[in-house]
Amino acid sequence: MKGNDVLIKTFKLVRKIPGQKMHVYITIVGDTLVDTGPYSLHKQVKNIVKEHQIRNVIHTHHHEDHTGNSPWIEEHLMVPQWIHKDGVTKCMNNTKLPFYRSVFWNNRKSFNPMKFESSEFHTKEHTFKILHTPGHSDDHVIFIDEEKGICLSGDLYLYHSPTSHFSFESVPELIHSLNKALNYNFQEIYCSHGGYLPNGRRLMERKRDYLLNLQEKVLTHFQKGMSPAEIREMLLPKNKAFQYLSGFENSPMHTIRSIIEHT
Repeated sequence: MKGNDVLIKTFKLVRKIPGQKMHVYITIVGDTLVDTGPYSLHKQVKNIVKEHQIRNVIHTHHHEDHTGNSPWIEEHLMVPQWIHKDGVTKCMNNTKLPFYRSVFWNNRKSFNPMKFESSEFHTKEHTFKILHTPGHSDDHVIFIDEEKGICLSGDLYLYHSPTSHFSFESVPELIHSLNKALNYNFQEIYCSHGGYLPNGRRLMERKRDYLLNLQEKVLTHFQKGMSPAEIREMLLPKNKAFQYLSGFENSPMHTIRSIIEHT
């Protein structure tokens, strides 16, 4: 458990399969749980939830590693759960994941969250602005308490210099969302896969600047007549183990194409 704000607790969970290890963090703010983690780690999540008096659940987005235990919470705790309006229908259906994602996180059963009804979410000690930040997913949101300088960033940050993206992601949208977030006052972030980062604002700026620089290079080479494959070979030539594991649903080619097609 880590966290600077005494009212915010973040818990590190680790998912291991042969050759790969992934970290997931779930965060509790007072009596509010932020995301519920993947079902593949349900034992740990249930133990954490049972040790705290959870009265609300807010979701950053619908992906299975953020909502995997929400059906169990709905059935056993019967507390209200909220998500951006574009994620409601997605949560009301069972997931049918690609094989590699089902191995990592497991499929999620359906549940019935409500859509956020305002642009703020209040706990006893915090007032969070809810910002729609698509790019990683259409329904992605972050939560910012400007008074306390805190951002619950979901999957908006993740890494400061990503070299590949999923087929469903958009680099230009991510840049726009990062700029949107950076218009607000915060220093610390609680990242869903990086945990508590006291210098989170600087890391988020670093990611924004990296993606802007990459976008400029891609577009410059494309305008000179280079193909996406040639640009990828020049700028992002290496494949990592996860790209092979995902069947290249996660790939540098998606990074290049999303810049060319969505800018």
